[in-house]
Amino acid sequence: MYTKITGFFMTGTGNSYQVAKWFSESVKQVPAELFQVNENKQIDVNIGAQDLLVFSYPTHGFTAPWLMIKYIFRLPQSNGIHAVLLPTRAGTRMFGLTLPGMEGTAGYLIALLLWFKGYKIRGVAAVDMPSNWTAVHWGLNEKNVNIIFAKAAAKVTKLAQAITAGQTVYRGLLPLCTGLLLARISLMYLIIGQLVLAKLFFASNTCTGCGLCQRLCPKASIVMVGGKPHWTYTCDSCMACMNFCPQQSIQVSPLTVFLFAYIVSLPVTHWLTGQIGYEVMSIAPGIMIFLIQYIYTLGSVAFVCWLLHHLLRLKPVAALLAALSHTKYFRRYTAPGVSLQAIHRPPNRQPA
Repeated sequence: MYTKITGFFMTGTGNSYQVAKWFSESVKQVPAELFQVNENKQIDVNIGAQDLLVFSYPTHGFTAPWLMIKYIFRLPQSNGIHAVLLPTRAGTRMFGLTLPGMEGTAGYLIALLLWFKGYKIRGVAAVDMPSNWTAVHWGLNEKNVNIIFAKAAAKVTKLAQAITAGQTVYRGLLPLCTGLLLARISLMYLIIGQLVLAKLFFASNTCTGCGLCQRLCPKASIVMVGGKPHWTYTCDSCMACMNFCPQQSIQVSPLTVFLFAYIVSLPVTHWLTGQIGYEVMSIAPGIMIFLIQYIYTLGSVAFVCWLLHHLLRLKPVAALLAALSHTKYFRRYTAPGVSLQAIHRPPNRQPA
């Protein structure tokens, strides 16, 4: 039915790459190529009329990440080329129970964008993979990772065989409804939440300045300043930097979280001069108030991040922040069996 499977994956720690790889390996009679969606690389791929396109990417804020949304807009118009959406979501295991993640609108938002561009959607299904958000929680142990992996591999294999046999599979309608109810949260995450989260990372005094985190970042969101990584506002929190750092130097400190929360929560009206400013804010349209608060939030967080970055050059400050960091004690996570060479293999074509 298909002459080639063309997979596009966005990944930080290898989960989405593994899902795309499982799918392609499940259809042995059809050749496959996998391409990394990466801000640093221009994907040079010829999409044939009989290709099956597979998109695998993480769920961020109950929806699809900016990088994948932007890439979909760059795709050429189609005349019915088939596509499958496989968003990954943060699965976990606690006390012997496997708990699913929640993809919200991540699958069907991309499906809608592709449909508008003329693609035919053959399948939408979220896949639970081990949560990699080690800025918040420790990485799962090997036993729990293997259990989640086994279930995910079986699901992807079954899905691939069904679709290539001519079936159409639409799953996750209940999470979609929940995602629509949470659409405001998803929108706020995309336009401001992820931008603030990007500023929580810092490099401890064990950082050697090797620059690996900068080279790995799929969004080119890390710049090296004074021999240390500095996160810009384009970060998608893919967790590649923290989890692949050979020195485990990338940390998040509750002190920075509390500092940012305090700075962001300060009412903007208090920064305007006098009673006139207060009265203007009280009668200003909602969109104007939002824009003022938005600019204030990004500006204040950027200033605090800049200040911290320079203070971290002082060894006592760096040692204090590192000592207060909960992530210092966390187990890191990378998808088992997935190497950096597999994810970032040049050129864009990946072994399938």
